[in-house]
Amino acid sequence: MQPLSQELIQRLQAASDDTMPLKEFITVWLDRPWPLTPWASWTLFSLIRHRPRQEFVSRILQERLGVDQLELAKRGYGAHPEGDNRGPVPGLPEWEYYLHGCGCCLTHQQTGTEIDVDFYDETADWFDLFFYQGFLKSLRQPELWEARVLALHASIDTVQFAFDELQKQEFLEENPEHHACRLSFEITDLIPLLESLTKRHAEPETMLRLAAVIGDSPLVQQLLDTTDIPPEVTAHARRVTAAREQFLQDQYDLKKNQSLALQSLQENQSPDLDDFLKQALKSDNSSTLDTALDIITVTGDSCWCPLVSEVLQRVSFLGSADEFPRPEKWAQSLEFLLRQDYEFDRTIEFLSHVPKYALGEVAAIALEFQPHLALKLFREALRSSIPHNRETAAAILALINQPWCQRELLQILNESTDQEATAESRAALKIIWHLQSKTDVENWERENPLQFESDEQITVVEAMLLKTPWYVEFEMEQWRDRVLPLREIIPPGAE
Repeated sequence: MQPLSQELIQRLQAASDDTMPLKEFITVWLDRPWPLTPWASWTLFSLIRHRPRQEFVSRILQERLGVDQLELAKRGYGAHPEGDNRGPVPGLPEWEYYLHGCGCCLTHQQTGTEIDVDFYDETADWFDLFFYQGFLKSLRQPELWEARVLALHASIDTVQFAFDELQKQEFLEENPEHHACRLSFEITDLIPLLESLTKRHAEPETMLRLAAVIGDSPLVQQLLDTTDIPPEVTAHARRVTAAREQFLQDQYDLKKNQSLALQSLQENQSPDLDDFLKQALKSDNSSTLDTALDIITVTGDSCWCPLVSEVLQRVSFLGSADEFPRPEKWAQSLEFLLRQDYEFDRTIEFLSHVPKYALGEVAAIALEFQPHLALKLFREALRSSIPHNRETAAAILALINQPWCQRELLQILNESTDQEATAESRAALKIIWHLQSKTDVENWERENPLQFESDEQITVVEAMLLKTPWYVEFEMEQWRDRVLPLREIIPPGAE
């Protein structure tokens, strides 16, 4: 048996054995060397359980969808069967499949659980970090292992640190050609132990013993009676927490994964988080700055207003040769200041000098704070040469779904016969699907049919046009909670 498998089996077996008194058990196992942090340990066991799920996708792919997995791995889209390549799994209608590139995604229609796998050979061994994070996000009722992973990585993005640690400690091995990794040891004998512990974890001592065998002393401390925590447990938990804090500070100071470090410091409720946020707000690294703004705006703490105001004045968010524009961050900063009523008269002046990429976002802000400016901004956004502006404005108007919104969208169709210029407005009107607007859209599309340049392949612009409804729906989901409370506001001039 491989040494790693043997060590993991011993620890899981010990967690299932209640012959040793609990306090003695905790002390013995916390003192036993273990190379992984709790963050990586729980992720490791979750990945071991995730491997059979990926095998399930592989079986569906081959046995029910009739796809040659090795050919899919080699040829990607070239190995897809003809047709839409998405829909209910034959014989398993509760699962919906979607073939993409060299992979397949299964989504459970009742639970929403999403299992996505890219195949690089005849196995289902390879984990993609992005797909695993998507799986975690899809879980409505996570089981034992994933529940602890999510508790330790609330943002989910920070699971990347666990993957990095597992690779460094050689529990995971990298694919030499693809951005993927797999377990470096045999898991057959581990699966039954994990399933047994999953069923037993509600028993009073099971979680304590399991936390102890993998060195999760902070969880042990959390689960024990506060009046009966051995000093050794407290000391061990402090060392684990301090080591994590130092690791994250090093990641930030060395400018390695600063954004993830900030998120992790927040997850760990670091006492030094505010100091790092202040540094981040002065950073030239867009990812670091954006993460700091995300953390700060959620707090709603007005003490950050002066620094956020400085950011709004210092940073253009318009992008450059090296980075994309970030209009949503400009709007996020402005909205934060307005919501805190910070120097309102001065801050509101920013609505008169809107960056060209932020028209859609700012139209929504104006609707709440300065309604008399909103209509002009919506009209500019819908007629913008920048697709993002049109998508955002159309999505917001579709969510508000008042008669004045439909009129503004229909006016775009009255003014233009251009497919690209009207795509977002048509998509929004189809989502609203008011009887009259439905007729108007159908008439417009009949009079101005989409004509492809070639029967054999489509251009990038044509592909973007076909995906416009998806983009508008995506923006609607992003804006739903923010915009629905504004539905009753009618901007002057809209009636």
